[in-house]
Amino acid sequence: MKLLLALLITFVQLIVVYLLLIREAKERLRQEQANRLMRLRLEALKRETNVVQQGIESTRILRHDLRHHYRMLYALLEEGNIKAALEHIASQQESIRKIRQGK
Repeated sequence: MKLLLALLITFVQLIVVYLLLIREAKERLRQEQANRLMRLRLEALKRETNVVQQGIESTRILRHDLRHHYRMLYALLEEGNIKAALEHIASQQESIRKIRQGK
């Protein structure tokens, strides 16, 4: 009878250990999935950051170029060289048209 009781207690302990291991494995799996999701989010944020930084750099370059074109137009108009100013504007419009067409 004592042997049967000892076997029963051992069996119950094994079941408890088994259930604890299963719970721990489930928790580990959940944590790994959460970590994968966080890595994916981090990668997406890095890509978005790069896109934003490229946009900032492009805007900075465009602002620089625009200031240059305004200074040139101002100088041409100040000199009374309307024809050259109009030619400059036309060349810029042509450049913009080519960019829009992807050339």
